[in-house]
Amino acid sequence: MSWGLTGLLIINLDKLTNHLHLYEDEIERLQGMISELKGKMLENLTIKIGVTAACDRDYERTRRFFKEIIEKDVNEYCSKINHGVKFDFIIKNNNGTGGQALENLYELKNLGINIIIGHPWSSQCYVSMSYINENNMLLFSSSASSYQLARSDDNFLRLSPDDMAQARVIAEMLRSRGINAIIVLYIDYEWGVKLFNKLVNEFSKYGGVVEKAIPISRPWEANITNCLYEAEASAREAVTRYGSKSIAVQLIGAGESALREIVRQAKDYPTLYDLYWFGSHFAAKNKGFIEEAPEESSHLKIFSPLPTVKESPLYSMLNERYYTLFAEPLDLDMASRYDIAFIIAEAILEARTTDVGKLLEVIPEIASKTFGASGWCKLDENGDREMSDYEIWGYGYIDGRVDYIKYGLYDGLRGKIFWYKDNPSRLTSPN
Repeated sequence: MSWGLTGLLIINLDKLTNHLHLYEDEIERLQGMISELKGKMLENLTIKIGVTAACDRDYERTRRFFKEIIEKDVNEYCSKINHGVKFDFIIKNNNGTGGQALENLYELKNLGINIIIGHPWSSQCYVSMSYINENNMLLFSSSASSYQLARSDDNFLRLSPDDMAQARVIAEMLRSRGINAIIVLYIDYEWGVKLFNKLVNEFSKYGGVVEKAIPISRPWEANITNCLYEAEASAREAVTRYGSKSIAVQLIGAGESALREIVRQAKDYPTLYDLYWFGSHFAAKNKGFIEEAPEESSHLKIFSPLPTVKESPLYSMLNERYYTLFAEPLDLDMASRYDIAFIIAEAILEARTTDVGKLLEVIPEIASKTFGASGWCKLDENGDREMSDYEIWGYGYIDGRVDYIKYGLYDGLRGKIFWYKDNPSRLTSPN
């Protein structure tokens, strides 16, 4: 073969190669356009949503719940409304630490996942706030309840009521029991002071007054006796004005040992021991009271609120399936995870995008129209659950031993307490 012919073939081969590269570039461009169009149409897509579990125990139940129930239900719903969209939930374990929670966000971000159902614990959410806001990610928690997370204009939402929301529940408990004045024993730190101030505001709406407010500071042992002595003196004076049935003792704290010690010593102060006692949610179903002061806890009852689900046909059906998997009832935390998954899916389908900014615009309206397994999912101005039902727990004897007793129910929609009367299956109407 002559060099001229060989050169011509080489030139033609180069041209052909260039054309092939052009075609490859064009094919890649067209594929990109097709992918973009599919994204806009939300058809034939699998959308990945991140999910974080708080710790090892939570990881196992979260993994099974999402893969065996939630993912199936969400995708079945999408199929029924003729969307080719599927959701794939990617579950990560925060291993009980804030550091791992943040590391999981890094990993999910690298996978192109910007929408996260989590974190369950407030401490894990704290360390993640800056990262999610700076990186256009959405974090939607089912159970983080710290009041310090109640912020507007961020990328954090939650289907958990703020800790401070219990103030109106406690105020309604007091009112419905005919309490006109309270003696408050509260742990003297930021959380306790804030809840105390919130309760004062809510209780005053009913005409209730704080007869005496006694802060409890460290060291506990040195201060508890003085606090009880001061409370007893105030109680004696108040009883002469209000009567023993119209005044109560209110405990406020985050489960500190000081509160249990106060209850244990209370029987040495006869006027206090004869009054109704109430607590905040950390006093509800707290085994420390049973272990350290069983007789006193049973005598005082210590009525305390604990957020719960709103009973409904949807909850009952989901609870049966959940119980089959885990041999325990579906609680507010897990029911809220189910609802969050559906709210996010609905938001993506309605907005026809996974863009976090646009989702944050539509989620509040979708949540306000959602009556899910956990109850009404309406969010407040901070993106937190606006209202919830609360069970009213206390202590008493069951079969000869002190145990947790559910004494009533706060209906969040009505803002009223229904107290159990004799038979725990029967509720009395609110006053």
